[in-house]
Amino acid sequence: MDTTELLATFANSDLIHSLSFGDKISAGLITTVLGMGITFSALVILLFIITGMNKFLSKTPSPSAAPAKAQPHKQPSVTPHTQSKTENDNEIVAAITTAIAMSLKTSASNIVIRNIEKIDNRSPQWNKAGIIEQMNNRL
Repeated sequence: MDTTELLATFANSDLIHSLSFGDKISAGLITTVLGMGITFSALVILLFIITGMNKFLSKTPSPSAAPAKAQPHKQPSVTPHTQSKTENDNEIVAAITTAIAMSLKTSASNIVIRNIEKIDNRSPQWNKAGIIEQMNNRL
């Protein structure tokens, strides 16, 4: 019995009982391999489609593009809020130093922070909303 006839018999619930144990095993293996192969092929095709859409719809410039000319950096003017901003910065540095010291299980005097830069959060709004919801549920 060839593969096509075997699978046709295996698909019919009335005739499946007439198959031998070996035929049932081989038909089951063939069905499994076909199902996994079709699923894997569909996932690979989906991967290529998503990768292509990402490249096509991406808003970031390609690395080969020439960088824009840097504008001259203007010196910030001194405002009355400079002192309070410095105090807030010192508090932030102290809090970060303490957190690092506690996570490393060492003294805060052993840690030297030279530069702190705030980075932009590029996560989508639904991600931010989920994080806020999780934090609110913990309280």
